Amino acid sequence: MATIRKSKVGNKTYWQIIESKSVNGKPRPFVLMHLGTAEQLLYKLQAGALKKKICSKEHGSVELLHKAAQELEVLRIFEQTFSTQQRDGLTVGKSLLVAAVHRAACPGSKRSLARWASRTSLPELCCLTPEKLDSQHFWEQMDAVTDQELAEAEKRVTLKLIEKGHFSPRLLFYDMTNFFTYIDSSNERNKLARRGRNKQKRHDLRQFGLSQVVTKDFLLPVFSEIYEGNQTDKKRFIPFLTRFREKMTELHVELEEITLVFDKGSNSKKNFAELDAKQLSYVACLSSSYHQELLEIPFSSYRKVVVHDRTVLCYRTCRKVWGKDRTIVIYLSEKLRKGQIRGLHQTLAKKYSLLRELKHKLNNPRARKTTKKAVQNKLQEILKGERTEQLINTSLQEREEGRFDIDWELDKEAYRDITQNIYGKKILVSSRSEWSDEEIIAAYHGQNNVERVFKQLKNPYHNAVHPQYHWTDQKIRVHTFICVIGLLLSQLLWKKAEEAGYKYSIQTLLDRLSEIRKAQIVTVTGLKGKPVKETQLEEMEPEIKKLYDDLLRAL
Repeated sequence: MATIRKSKVGNKTYWQIIESKSVNGKPRPFVLMHLGTAEQLLYKLQAGALKKKICSKEHGSVELLHKAAQELEVLRIFEQTFSTQQRDGLTVGKSLLVAAVHRAACPGSKRSLARWASRTSLPELCCLTPEKLDSQHFWEQMDAVTDQELAEAEKRVTLKLIEKGHFSPRLLFYDMTNFFTYIDSSNERNKLARRGRNKQKRHDLRQFGLSQVVTKDFLLPVFSEIYEGNQTDKKRFIPFLTRFREKMTELHVELEEITLVFDKGSNSKKNFAELDAKQLSYVACLSSSYHQELLEIPFSSYRKVVVHDRTVLCYRTCRKVWGKDRTIVIYLSEKLRKGQIRGLHQTLAKKYSLLRELKHKLNNPRARKTTKKAVQNKLQEILKGERTEQLINTSLQEREEGRFDIDWELDKEAYRDITQNIYGKKILVSSRSEWSDEEIIAAYHGQNNVERVFKQLKNPYHNAVHPQYHWTDQKIRVHTFICVIGLLLSQLLWKKAEEAGYKYSIQTLLDRLSEIRKAQIVTVTGLKGKPVKETQLEEMEPEIKKLYDDLLRAL
């Protein structure tokens, strides 16, 4: 039976509804409800005016990214590695971690970070005042970081990945990309930003490069290196190998365990000689244009193997490549063949357009007279590359002195031979001669996935390196390090979701989690004292709630 009880706290008297229950044979009071003071109780009984103020903030993505950082002890590692200086109550390490969560969840300038943070639960999670996170805050915090500290922090984070069982050295994927900048051409102090072949077609801008090694499973970044934008993939390979070998030795990883997988952009005789000298095992792709004799091996010599539950045609041999006998595996990829045929049709359309343009000029009565040799040279220039010189047959007729006409047609037999017997063949080379065909092909299959990592770093909605408004080499290095840490936290979250049975992309996962909001409800009355504050998660779809609960348990 419920009764009302008076309880005195300091100078105030509060009332409670209690009920007596037996515990181990003895009566004990249990509070059913706190009624407050007599004044508050009277106010409620008279139905006094209640006002509720509700404010909700983005919560799911920032909380789980923060928990991923806690699993890897990122903050502890940062604070042990970087300067102990504080600004606005934050250490350098905490400022960098906040910036990394920002890059993963909603990339923007350092100036926009304060406004973004104020709309999330991050200030509560990290005990910070968002208004103080201006660009000057990050400028000074980033300025305190050295290149040696960045390398040490990366090493310690990778060691933590090993300790947590997230890092297996058996297969590691290597690739390179670059990022354009808006650094002025006259800025001679910046040594990283140089003009080169930009992969986003911004050849007019200065750029810097990023080489990266990621794990086969869930593509967790374990080694990154910034380099000058005018250096090619082939030129950077040997310096990368030296640093990579040093890094693995520091991590106490047996080099014999490692198999490095990389694409044809890094292929050269010198690079393979360095791989042999350093005794690093590899699976790589060879450029088909330099190995035409391998492409011409007929399918009758191929055999069927099963890779990832798919039947694949392949051919294995041992050939001398760059001065040494190496294991070669050629396999047929229908996906590659379809892509090559699409590319060929686009190329043919462009060539036909150029041929029509040339024909129009030659038939223009106002056109200057020319020579047969000049027209032949122009035809040769148009048909250069993409096998079009084999596919398009041209004829040249002289109508009168200095006046010519051209015609062309597709060689259907050559088209059939190239698309059916040449296209789709991928040539792999490996030092793992003891591996089966299936193992070599399966190892290389993951190489395409490393491009997804760079795609994430160029994704404007999550993890993007852009926008980056830094003009010094040191700031670019720190900014990119922050982006890579944000990417690592995202990939770890994605790994946990995949292991829990969810099949989302990283972007979709972060988008769904950002829908989870935390509401603060403030009840205001006409009574004295502080208003009552409550916090709770907003109602969410059952699927998102299950995802959120599963990830909380996993982390």
